Amino acid sequence: MAIRNATIITVSRGTINNGTIVMRDGKIAAVGTNVQIPAGATIVDGTGKFVTPGLIDAHSHIGNDAINEGATAVSSMTDMGQVLNPTAIAIQRDLAGGLTIANVLHGSANPIGGGAVTIKLRWGVERGDALIMEGSMPGIKFALGENPKRSGGGAGGLQGNALPRYPGTRQGVEFVIRDAFTRAKKYQKDWAAYNASPDKATTIPPRRDLQLDALVEVLEGKRLVHCHSYRADEILMMIRLADEMGFTVATFQHVLEGYKVAKEMAAHGAGASTFSDWWGYKIEAEDAIPGNAGLMTHKGVNVSINSDSAEHARRMNTEAAKSVRWGDVSDDQAIAMVTMNPARQLRIEDRVGSLDVGKDADVVLWNNHPLSTYAIVEHTYIDGKLYYDRVADLARVAAASTNRPAPAAPAVTGNLFNVTLEAGKVVYNTNGPAWAITNARIHTVSGPVIPRGTVVIRGNTIQAVGANVSIPSGARVVDARGANVYPGFIDAQTDLGLNEPGVRGFEDVSEILTFNQMLRTRVAYQSDSDAIAVARTEGITSAGIFPGGGIIGGEVPLMNLDGWTWEENVVRPAAGLAFSFPGGGGGGRGGGGFPAGGRAGGAANSGLRELDNLLAQAKVYGANPNRDMNWTLEPFLPILNKQQAFYVSAGSDAAITQAIAWAQRQNVNIVIRTSPATAVSSAAALKAANVPVILSTILAMPAGNDETFHAATYQAAGELEKAGVTFAFSSGGFETVRLIPFQAAMSVAWGLSKERALQAMTLDAARIFGADKLVGSIEPGKVANLVVTNSDAMEIRSRVLHVVIAGKDVPLQNKQTELFNRYMGRQ
Repeated sequence: MAIRNATIITVSRGTINNGTIVMRDGKIAAVGTNVQIPAGATIVDGTGKFVTPGLIDAHSHIGNDAINEGATAVSSMTDMGQVLNPTAIAIQRDLAGGLTIANVLHGSANPIGGGAVTIKLRWGVERGDALIMEGSMPGIKFALGENPKRSGGGAGGLQGNALPRYPGTRQGVEFVIRDAFTRAKKYQKDWAAYNASPDKATTIPPRRDLQLDALVEVLEGKRLVHCHSYRADEILMMIRLADEMGFTVATFQHVLEGYKVAKEMAAHGAGASTFSDWWGYKIEAEDAIPGNAGLMTHKGVNVSINSDSAEHARRMNTEAAKSVRWGDVSDDQAIAMVTMNPARQLRIEDRVGSLDVGKDADVVLWNNHPLSTYAIVEHTYIDGKLYYDRVADLARVAAASTNRPAPAAPAVTGNLFNVTLEAGKVVYNTNGPAWAITNARIHTVSGPVIPRGTVVIRGNTIQAVGANVSIPSGARVVDARGANVYPGFIDAQTDLGLNEPGVRGFEDVSEILTFNQMLRTRVAYQSDSDAIAVARTEGITSAGIFPGGGIIGGEVPLMNLDGWTWEENVVRPAAGLAFSFPGGGGGGRGGGGFPAGGRAGGAANSGLRELDNLLAQAKVYGANPNRDMNWTLEPFLPILNKQQAFYVSAGSDAAITQAIAWAQRQNVNIVIRTSPATAVSSAAALKAANVPVILSTILAMPAGNDETFHAATYQAAGELEKAGVTFAFSSGGFETVRLIPFQAAMSVAWGLSKERALQAMTLDAARIFGADKLVGSIEPGKVANLVVTNSDAMEIRSRVLHVVIAGKDVPLQNKQTELFNRYMGRQ
């Protein structure tokens, strides 16, 4: 078969415009501009499309029925090839993202783990061993850091009620590996002596040791070491230990502080297989930076981007693109991070990783440049066989949907979001100087795009905007030179500022009571959190800060991401109360709520009855002009007066239906927080009742079996747009706030209009918090929250040029950029 008239990214030999690739007998038969297509070949028209090699994930657990053997510190006798499940639905879903090869690794419970295998994602084979790439080199997983030593029921140390398992320190991990290889070298020597014996009939062979057999293969260069690692000290330790024992580490996996010791890694010859931008999720990830892959590349290390997640593995292309944005690498270098570089790390570069004649025909056809956030896979081929066809997959899902019963008519209609705004005021930077951004393409959101316009800012307010605007005398002028200006982006649900990354260990998300309406969340907002600076330098200027715990978690403020104190961060001190609907799967990150399922009864009924009683008391309390302050009831008054809303976490259609009916009975405003899939299935009810939605991240694997379309979460926002439901995007946690624009972009790729995507993370999000008179669009009189980008803000390779919060041009530095710049200067 052949793909013709496409842009072919060969990886090894540059890009071929209007080219043709021919696949025959599982191999690439020809690539070029003047290629003879054999008679009778199946021909795919690639006009306007892009072709790349199949993507390769150097760190995966896909298709594993088991991952860790945690009972022993050295489990090298185990092998992941023995527990492969070819029916795992993640295989099909990752094929839909262009992934063709994965390095399937043991977990990180042990200093020395089990054997690793390289597989091809041959969806549909009947036996697990049919996935294994023939002739590929076996590997073994090592693990450093917290996982193999962690106590309290983790991978190492104390195992629940069992006896502690050695080791419990990093130096103990080093000793376990040193001791194992010392024993392996003795074992190797004993076998060598036996094999050299002239009279084996009278010589007793050494006792066979399956644990040491694998380590001898490492010493003899027959098995690759893939070493889980985080901190620079442990990476350097493993390099020195490997040098001492006489082997080379093939890859350091995750290697979040690899940028600090890139010089030593390059000298050792180790590759690095890293996350694109994961950070802050545990103590070892405090110094992780999104420029890690780029910095190591600049220092001469062979770097790949890995997933460690079936969800991330289906968008490895955009994971690689992040290194263009944050690591200053070229497009070609980024694509190599998920093709040729991991192929070299796995020692399979002679067969895959580039589009060269004679290599395996592992090929992907894209509808857009593969590093674009709008790119979608059309076809995925392995060994020349079509394993994923987007058109066929869409048809399959459409056929399955015709057999489902039509949704029932909404039981409740009305207007359950009609907030009467309180007077809002941002106090930060009110006396700031006048300045202007000129020659910009201005996306006002509330009105038409201004192709070449000016925004004038005085203090913290937009003074004027338009194509012909006068600039005050003496004002500083920033010439945007054709760049784009947008309203600042809003994360509609996060624990940013309450949950601090790294060793500082702050966590003020969840209180222990069932009803916490008296809690003023804003007073715990950590204004100088490392995570806030990371988020705002990517254009996120405001966020809805959500507490958790119990049925009522506390007040939900809308906060700006710059200011000296939490008072200066406030946009709205309280937009409402966080409410986990009893029995409805509420709570989400940070806890709270009752078990999922949407069932009424038991504790769920009891919790709702108690809330009803509290609201009844609050009505009586509020009607008394001579009342004494009651902090248990006072926070309900602005909700009963329709100045604020309940932000209801509901995890099922039934819970949403019940929440809407309950809100109508109580005559209160609500916003629903739920998953993309549940929002879509409840769209008619949400629209009928005029209830807006805060979506949990759309960058998530869809729930359900293989009838569920792999991109269901990506399509959700577009489906809500068609249904007329107002919605906003959210991160849910502090680590991924900066990815809000890329959630919007993925939604656009799968059907959402670009206009609505921008509105969802600006003006619609502001409306959901009752703050649309203050932020969310570029209009005179509004707070000057702006982001300036060199091109489309939803394209992951774009660069942020300016972030303006409350009229202040915020420096684009944070802890991660400082680490990047410092270690780029290391000689």
